[in-house]
Amino acid sequence: MKKTKIQWCHSTINPVMGCDGCELWPSPAKVKRELAQALITLPTNTSATDLRKLVYEVVGDRGLSGIYSGREEIAAELAAKLGLDKKAMRVLVDVIRMAAKCYAGLLGTFRAGHKGYADTFIQPKLYPGRMAAAAKWGSPTDAEREVKPWLAGAPRMLFVSDMGDALSRSVPFSYLKQEIVDVVVSEAGNKHLWLWLTKRPSRMAEFGRWLLKQGVQWPDNLVAMTTVTSQATAGRVNELRKVPSKFKGLSIEPLFTELNLDLSGIDWCIVGGGSDVLAEPFHLEWALGLRDQCRKAGAAFFLKQLGKNPMFKDQPLELEDRHGDDWAEWHPSWRTREIPDGFRRAV
Repeated sequence: MKKTKIQWCHSTINPVMGCDGCELWPSPAKVKRELAQALITLPTNTSATDLRKLVYEVVGDRGLSGIYSGREEIAAELAAKLGLDKKAMRVLVDVIRMAAKCYAGLLGTFRAGHKGYADTFIQPKLYPGRMAAAAKWGSPTDAEREVKPWLAGAPRMLFVSDMGDALSRSVPFSYLKQEIVDVVVSEAGNKHLWLWLTKRPSRMAEFGRWLLKQGVQWPDNLVAMTTVTSQATAGRVNELRKVPSKFKGLSIEPLFTELNLDLSGIDWCIVGGGSDVLAEPFHLEWALGLRDQCRKAGAAFFLKQLGKNPMFKDQPLELEDRHGDDWAEWHPSWRTREIPDGFRRAV
C-alpha cells in the first residue's frame, strides 16, 4: 500500500511561548514522589522515608526541564548511592521520561533560550507580532486542500497556543487583547479561523468577561478550545462553556482512558493518542466511544492520530507511521475527520 501522509490543519502560531504547568508537564514535587515510589519497589535496604530524602537531595531544586535534561545523571547518582544495577537505573530514567509528556515542554527544554523560545518553559515569554504576521498569510492553496479534503470550503485555520499557553497566569489580559483579539478582528485576520487552545478555560472565561467590560465582543472567528486527557480533567469542559465564544472545541489528546463527557454546547472534538516514545496505550474503542458521543450531541469528530502505542481489542496495532496518523493504514470504519459546518461560514 502506498503511504499517504495526511496533514490535518493549515498552520499554527504562538504569541506566547512557555507554560506554567499542567498534567502533561507536572511539578517537580510530583516527579520526586514518583521517583521515590519507584525506588521503594526496587531491591534496597533503605526505608521509604530515607529514599524520599535521598531523592530530594539528588534532584535538588531543579525544575522539570532540568530534571528531564539531567535524567541520566540523576538516575546514575541514585543508583550509585543505593548500589543498584543498570537495569534499575533505566527504570528511574523512564520514570522521568514518562512524567514529561508535553511535546511543547520537551521542545522548550531542548531549545530553551534559542530564538523564538522561552528561556525556561515554565516561565512564558511574550512574542508580540507573531499573529499579526500570520494574519497576512493567504487562503489555503489548492495543493493544501487536496491533501486535507475535510477542510473543503473552510478558511485557513490557525492554531493559537499549541506550543505554550497564552492563558498562563503571568500573561496580562491587555496583551491578549492586543496580540490576539485585535488581530483576529483586523481586516487581514478576519479572513482566517483561529483555534485558541488552553488548559486554563476558567481563565479564558475570565478573559471573555474582561473583554465585555471593555465593550469588546468575542470574535466569531476565534474558536475557544481546551484540552481534556482523562475524566480527571473533564471539568474543563464546564469551564469552556462559560467562554462567550460562538464556537467551542475540545482537544482530547493524548487520551489516557475511556471518557464520558457532557458535550452540550461543544462543536468539535479532536482525539488522538500520545506520540512520545513511552506513550501510554491508546485504545481505539475509547476514540470510537467518543465518536458516538459526538454524534448524539451533534458535535463534529476528528480522529487525528493513533499515536505510538495504539491498541484495538487489547491487541497492539503495528503501524508504519510513527505517530499513527496515516489513515491509509487505518480500518475504513475508523476514518472520521470532520470539522463543524459553521467553520465554513465563520468568516
